[in-house]
Amino acid sequence: MTANKMNEPSQRPVVCWFRRDLRVADNPAFHSAVATGLPVIPLFVVDSDLIAGIPSDGAVFDFQAEALRDLDENLKKLGGRLIVRKGRLLEVFSSIIAEAAPIFCFFNRDYEPSALERDSNAANFLQSKGISVSSFKDVVIHAPDEVLTTGGGTYAVFTPYAAKWKTLSKPTPVGRPARFVTPHLRSDDIPGASSIGRKVEIQSPAVRGGETNAKSRWEQFLGTALAGYGESRDIPSIDGTSMMSPYLRFGCISPVRMYADLLSAALRTGRRDFGDKYLSELIWREFYTAVLYHFPLTAGGNYRREFDSMKWNTDGSVFKAWKEGRTGFPLVDAGMRQLNRTGWMHNRVRMVVASFLTKDLLTDWREGEKYFATKLLDIEKASNVGGWQWSASTGVDPKPLRIFNPTLQAERYDPEGKYIRKWIPELRNVPAKFIFEPWKMGPALQGESGVLIGKDYPAPIVDHREAAASFKRAYYSVKDANRAPETIGSIKRRK
Repeated sequence: MTANKMNEPSQRPVVCWFRRDLRVADNPAFHSAVATGLPVIPLFVVDSDLIAGIPSDGAVFDFQAEALRDLDENLKKLGGRLIVRKGRLLEVFSSIIAEAAPIFCFFNRDYEPSALERDSNAANFLQSKGISVSSFKDVVIHAPDEVLTTGGGTYAVFTPYAAKWKTLSKPTPVGRPARFVTPHLRSDDIPGASSIGRKVEIQSPAVRGGETNAKSRWEQFLGTALAGYGESRDIPSIDGTSMMSPYLRFGCISPVRMYADLLSAALRTGRRDFGDKYLSELIWREFYTAVLYHFPLTAGGNYRREFDSMKWNTDGSVFKAWKEGRTGFPLVDAGMRQLNRTGWMHNRVRMVVASFLTKDLLTDWREGEKYFATKLLDIEKASNVGGWQWSASTGVDPKPLRIFNPTLQAERYDPEGKYIRKWIPELRNVPAKFIFEPWKMGPALQGESGVLIGKDYPAPIVDHREAAASFKRAYYSVKDANRAPETIGSIKRRK
């Protein structure tokens, strides 16, 4: 296609701006762009400003690069190709406008506070250049402003939110996109960790990126693990979870597609409740998305404002021990080592390590949230903040004071110590009787087991019972001093 031909009104292209939707299947914005019948510019912007503000380990950028390469291959199968441009967002759009004179821009909405601001600025800029902008719901099944109380209010408790969510009519996956053409435009290299100067400390990523890998993992889970998910999801030593969270984070799979597949599985089995436990996890994700959307101050502040006065421990040595997986509590340490090695941590263990940091070590949840943000392949701001405030008892939570006993949790969910032995090899020869409390072994047994407590593996850095009691005192001191607790929700809600 010549430049003159492309610039004729009937042949001016449309832009499909890819962000957290790195796939061709069930992608509303991409489907709508192709449906115009016009040339399509599938655009991914390597935004230098955005990258500078992302603390993630280089492995996350390599995961994204894998997803982008897979996206490019899938676009080529449809006749087009991915256009990658590096630079500040509006400058990139200016270049695309000058080179191709697009008539429309399509993108899927993102509900995180910084993304909302970015998208608003981009839409205003494009419209000022005479380009029509259309956005679509994609990263969630129900947008934050769809799940509201009868009076139009926002839910701050999961159970009624989930009940309302389930009553709403669900969208269905869009059809297979048609073939299309992409104008001849320059494309930069797909960026990975090395090209943007990020060090990779996560040496063995739990999953590989891309729509193809997401589809394969999801089909495997549906066929082998969904039926037993309710029982196996809490056992960290087995492959009982879907591990789809990184794919959801980068949009390598659609939650609408996942819901449709869960519904189909329930129909095949004749059990209406089949897959309900898994569906609950998808709803939790959307609940936290809605909380952050409606109460953006929770991105860095307690939902329960009275806990702004909480006196947290600022001892950097205990935080360092927690980060390195050297607290002396095997389940906590196994979880942190899994995170540091793979960029993923089993959900049950996430709750235990978060409770330990905030309740046993009395460390501000924001420190844990920031550290998770540097390591997790599946990092989503809403879920990360929501989960950490839940663990710290400062967020949206109907039963706020939960303190996990790391030893009892290990005994219950890793009864044979398989998960602990995998991630803490220095404990591999410890007898089952002591695997959860290795510090109780005598010197002779320590020698026989090949692990000297305090040397090869640390003694507990706190006494759990005393630490839990200390947290309770601090918690109730704050609570009693604020008889009429104030929440972020009572101060600021998105209009």
